[in-house]
Amino acid sequence: MLFKISLRNIKKSISNYMIYFITLVLGVAIFYTFNSINDQAVMLKVSDSMYEIITLMVDVLGAVSVFVSVVLGFLIVYASNFLMKRRKKEFGIYMILGMNKKKISAIMVIETVIIGVVSLAIGVGLGIIASQGMSIIIANLFEADMTGYKFSISVGAIIKTAIYFAIMYVVVVILDIFVVGKAKLINLLNAGKRTQKNFAKNPFICFVVFVISVVVLGTAYYSVTIGRDNIFEASRLVQQIAKGIVSTFTLFWSLSGMLLFLVKKMKRFYYKGIRSFGVKELSSKINTTVLSGSIICLLLFLSICILATAMSMKDAMNNTLKNNVPSDVQIRLSSVKEDENIEFESFMKEMNFDMSKFDDYVYTKLYEGNDNLTYLVEEAELQGMSEYVREVFEDSSDKYIVLSEYNKLAAVFGKKQYELKDDEYMVLADNQVFLGYRDAALKNNVPITIGGKEYHPKYSKTVQDIVEMENAAVNSGIVVLPDSADISALKLESEYFTANYKNGMSESEIKMFESGYLNNTLSPYQDAESKVNLDYTTKAYIYSNSVGIMAIVVFVGIYIGITLLISSAAILALKELSEASDNREKYKMLRKIGVEEKMINRSLLGQSLVFFGAPLALALIHSVVGMKFSNFIFNSIGQSSLIKTVAPTAVILLGIYSMYFIITYICSKKIISE
Repeated sequence: MLFKISLRNIKKSISNYMIYFITLVLGVAIFYTFNSINDQAVMLKVSDSMYEIITLMVDVLGAVSVFVSVVLGFLIVYASNFLMKRRKKEFGIYMILGMNKKKISAIMVIETVIIGVVSLAIGVGLGIIASQGMSIIIANLFEADMTGYKFSISVGAIIKTAIYFAIMYVVVVILDIFVVGKAKLINLLNAGKRTQKNFAKNPFICFVVFVISVVVLGTAYYSVTIGRDNIFEASRLVQQIAKGIVSTFTLFWSLSGMLLFLVKKMKRFYYKGIRSFGVKELSSKINTTVLSGSIICLLLFLSICILATAMSMKDAMNNTLKNNVPSDVQIRLSSVKEDENIEFESFMKEMNFDMSKFDDYVYTKLYEGNDNLTYLVEEAELQGMSEYVREVFEDSSDKYIVLSEYNKLAAVFGKKQYELKDDEYMVLADNQVFLGYRDAALKNNVPITIGGKEYHPKYSKTVQDIVEMENAAVNSGIVVLPDSADISALKLESEYFTANYKNGMSESEIKMFESGYLNNTLSPYQDAESKVNLDYTTKAYIYSNSVGIMAIVVFVGIYIGITLLISSAAILALKELSEASDNREKYKMLRKIGVEEKMINRSLLGQSLVFFGAPLALALIHSVVGMKFSNFIFNSIGQSSLIKTVAPTAVILLGIYSMYFIITYICSKKIISE
């Protein structure tokens, strides 16, 4: 009997359960998809080092899953509270008809179990489909061979998902039973009645707060965009973030008090149809959701920025690695004693280094002067230079390389070679923070003097290239001099051995050479007693570490970003449905005085659009500024911009957000028509 009542209640209250059900399904699907990555990776052929990275990524995602489960748990509890509020009068009628609280609690338990099992089954089904696409993403990230791929289902992920969500359902059931057990009949029967609170605010005060909020928010925007060069200290960045958070809240607070006042001044608009009713309802909604609206706006902002940044990481990292890691092996040597220079080529012969593995190799010397000569530009060109960049320039000295050695290195790198006249120089750099200032020096034809001879720049712009292989663009500037230059007064800063493996070497041979021979041969020269500083890096090592970091950032970012997006949209939807439930009597009165259903629906649609659109609009403005700052950070380390990820981020955002909006509007219409 109780089971039949529960089924009938679910069918009857499908509009109430829809947001709850959709949120559960999406939560389960996302949770399963990201927790099945390890089993998906097993089906792909990846190298041992890549599989170790995938294992580390799975561990990180497992930790993130705890956070995600907490967020989804709060969301499910919040949705359950909405359902309880909607059904209190129904439970009161059950009690009048003689049903005791235990049976009412049993009905709630059965309904929760039914909804939970169905949503779990559908969510896992969607997750299984989505996880197959995840295999393609993993293969693309880790350059895996998909010939061994086949459709798979992760039993472990299903069990983990079921356990986590079962815990959430148990918490929901306990809370629902507690609410029913403590409820009084009179309160249940009067649950649908709401005392209208007066949230009237002084329009003048709201206007003043609004202006102050805009000014403060504008200063924060300025600091992270035009004035971003000065934000290299964490405390300054935190200050701007704090200003943004506080300003978001005060903006919503002031707008909630100004909305009704401003629209009332537009008499032709305000008194047309039932707009006066709609505006008052909307004003009341915003007044009661200032804090939650601000939080949702910030969550949407975080979601957009996290998604855009995460999805841009792959292309950004790949481009950087392609440009900055063009050779297979690079060994760097420098002397411990400043007055002792060691000839690298002779040193390599002395330790009988195995050269048979390489097709081509080159020795390169990098020198250091006493001044940062390309800093000598007109002061007007440096007005925008941040304190941080000034300190770096003033505390460092330029590095130098002769043209013939650079061209040999460029040949091994597979890059362009150059020519210089006897009185010319050029500058190599790839760090975006310093490029502008290097270019300013070159544009002003700043001369440098080496060995008593003056040299002038050949190019008016910096050549974006490197000498040392890195996983990021960190070269702030290296001066290339003609071979005829007298560099005897310059200090030998370091020497490099750069090489490429012979064609045809297998991955296993390369791995054995690097992990065995290179490590065993070079490690003895890296201890404290050695007379040299010797370190080496390989393309495989840089790629594996960079891909690992990139993959973790991508997956964690998408995981958290989508979770926050779903949470924001679901909370907004539940608040809108709650308002519709509370205001049913008002819409009933509109019908009694002859207002057409079309006008009522149009008013409800307008309220929903503004209610959903206001947090999103401010979040988008925040995001534009946030992504500009992120672009600055990306460019400063040689990564590409976030522009390419705007479209996919917008698709995900609008897809999920629009789905919740449409379902909310449809369910709200059904609620007010009951």
